[in-house]
Amino acid sequence: MKSIVRAAFAAVLMSSAAALLAPCPVLAADKPSRDVAKPLSEAQKAMQAGDYATALTDIKTAQAATDRTPYDDYLINSFLAQVYIGQKDYVSADAPLEAAADSPAIPDDQKKSTYSNAFQLAMFAKHYQKAISYGQLLQGMNALDYKGDADMAIAYYFLKDSANAQKYAQQSIDGAKAAGQTPDENMMKIVMNGALQQKDSAGVQTSLENLAQEYNQSDSWGKLADLMLNMKGMQEIDELYLLRFKSMFPDVMVGQDYLALASVANTKGYATEAYNVMQKGIAAGKMTAAQAGPLYAQAKSGASIDEHSLGQIAASAQKSKTGEQDIKLAEDYWGYGRFADAEAAARRAISKGGMKDPNEGPMLLGMLLVMQGKYDEAVQTFSQVHGSAARMADAHLWTIYAQTQAKKAGGAAQTPASAPSH
Repeated sequence: MKSIVRAAFAAVLMSSAAALLAPCPVLAADKPSRDVAKPLSEAQKAMQAGDYATALTDIKTAQAATDRTPYDDYLINSFLAQVYIGQKDYVSADAPLEAAADSPAIPDDQKKSTYSNAFQLAMFAKHYQKAISYGQLLQGMNALDYKGDADMAIAYYFLKDSANAQKYAQQSIDGAKAAGQTPDENMMKIVMNGALQQKDSAGVQTSLENLAQEYNQSDSWGKLADLMLNMKGMQEIDELYLLRFKSMFPDVMVGQDYLALASVANTKGYATEAYNVMQKGIAAGKMTAAQAGPLYAQAKSGASIDEHSLGQIAASAQKSKTGEQDIKLAEDYWGYGRFADAEAAARRAISKGGMKDPNEGPMLLGMLLVMQGKYDEAVQTFSQVHGSAARMADAHLWTIYAQTQAKKAGGAAQTPASAPSH
């Protein structure tokens, strides 16, 4: 979570600088003392002209006045903070702005802007407890939006208050969605971190799915595949589907992933896929042929045999009365990256029926449609998959991926993951 927090805090600093550009308070009806009013009036004119050095001198004159009232001090601190903010000296602005926000003399019509500025500057200064106190005041005024909730979540996170960090992060997520905005990625990660601490595997999965669907990043998709690979009752064919899914994101694949995918593909009789997977892993520098051991030579030999017999296998499948040979042919075509041919074979298999695993047809067909960028059709096809919890998890992962790509593409096909090399 350290990198997450660094990114989140960077966002806070940026929002702080922007939020603190609010105009300085006017000399309100609650008139300041005469010895304070005149220099502050001059300071206000200087600030409006961008002459912060002169404004600072005038404010110092107001500070030197005797018999100042609490309202005088509120105005002096507010003006002083705005001068420093105008000079982008946020460190110097912190003390006077916090003093202004803590003043009992804040006019009601200036409380919201004063607390808001103090809230952002306290975040900038890493005064998290103070920031939370201002955030709570804003919340009591119904003036804390989803961005403010995000700041509160970060403040609580740094104070190691996981429960409140998670609470405000979730409020920020919900508020952003209600406003039609994309939730802050860091808020989603804070919620996920809370689920991890509570050993809430369902919560972790939900958070990962939300992250993947909102931000479509390889890391989240890869972690989802890893999470599901650890499910109980996972059969080899289910592992194959999940590992194929993860292989669409080469940047998160490690050597063991390539070896695991190659091993299960080879065991299922798809030597060409096994060989091509290992070739990809070697080309990416994630593994070596030596690390694959006998599997590499076995898959290479099997791939050579497959290449010479593929035509005969296809002809035999065409004549078969059941779909079993057609579905195996479709799986073979996958290994060659011949997704259109594999789709045709999978459709024949489904129409013929008689397969040992009737859910293999729609599952594989949906995957093939994804690989061709036919996302909406893929979602409909995955809805026809039934069976074990593991198989349903496979279909669910591929489904939310297809839905995400369809949404990101606005209904137009995107370029799917690259096909395996021959």
